[in-house]
This record gives sequence, C-alpha cells and structure tokens, in this order.
Amino acid sequence: MPVTQPEPQTLAQVPFKVLDETLRQLRGTRNDIIRYAVWNTRNLTDDEFNHADDRKLLGYFRQDLLETRFLSKGRRIDLIQLWHWFDDQMTGTEPMLIAGQEVFVNVQDKDLEKVRKRISEIQSFLPTLRGDDLEAFKRVKYKLRRTVLRLTYDLHHLFKRLEKYRKNFGGPAVPRLENVPHDVVADVPEPPLIDEHDEHDEQ
Repeated sequence: MPVTQPEPQTLAQVPFKVLDETLRQLRGTRNDIIRYAVWNTRNLTDDEFNHADDRKLLGYFRQDLLETRFLSKGRRIDLIQLWHWFDDQMTGTEPMLIAGQEVFVNVQDKDLEKVRKRISEIQSFLPTLRGDDLEAFKRVKYKLRRTVLRLTYDLHHLFKRLEKYRKNFGGPAVPRLENVPHDVVADVPEPPLIDEHDEHDEQ
C-alpha cells in the first residue's frame, strides 16, 4: 500500500526525535559536502581562481561535483545523489529510521528550500561539466563558483538554525543506539557573505 504523505511541517514544528535525527544526518551530509563536494572551489582565493588555467578549473569542478566521495558508503557519486540521500527523507520519498522505526516526514521550510534551490542550480551546470566544451565552461565558471559558495553558506545557516531549535527543547540529549562520534569538521567556519552584485559572467 502507498504511504500517505504526512502534513507539511517546518523544521520548527517537527517533534524532537525527528529534529534530532535530522540534525545528525544533516551534519554528516554537510560535512561530506564541505570535505569533498566543494573542496577545490572553497579553498581557492578569488585571485587564484581568476588566474587559474581554465582546463584545471574544469577538472576541479568535475572532481568536486561529479566525483564526490560519500564517506560512509565509500562510493564515488555526484553532489545531487549525495544531497538526495538526505533530502529524500525530508520529502517523505524515503522513511527516516528512528530507534528502529520508520518515520515519514514532509518538511517544507524556507531555509531548507534555499539549499534545495542551490542544489537545483548546481544540477543545471552538470551537463557542461560532463562535456568537454571549454568555451561553454568559461561562460559559466564564475556563476557556478558563486552558486557553490552560496550553497556552503546556506547549509551553514540551516545547520545552525537546527542546532538552535534543538537547544530550545532543553533537557538531556536523546540516548543513541550507536556511538556516533562528532565529525572533524562539525564546526565549519561560517563562509563569508558573497557580493550578489559581483557579476563576472559577462567576462
């Protein structure tokens, strides 16, 4: 029998057990994105990016966005697949497993939508990255970089907001069935704000 879609909820409305598991999974997803899906782009300064060889930049983006390594799976996947392993649970496409029970949720939230929008924007660039048209890449490289950097900012904002909600519940943390250590990059520095008017696309 098909699963009935739950009523939409914001992240501020979900029960604590759902919020806690969402935060745990978002931490892992965000950390994998920071470590692998945006690594080269995030660690290049503006000056380094502006003066880098375009063929090298294309290789960086391909490595980051098309060959993301998902830590717990040990596979090579693209950024879209990585995100959907998390977001399919937020949309009720896949169940969330909490204390051995399958829970379906339907989260419609403004900050989550911002991340979804960034992911969708990045997905629109993937055909260019999969091709070998260097001129086509040159036309989109600045816009693609800004979109990737904005994704890190939006993920950071979403994660901090969930942490705030969790603290607002108060009381002790829910005991875990498994020992999940804090990830090395659990405290990712907040990305710098990006100048929305810094349009290089026409260059």
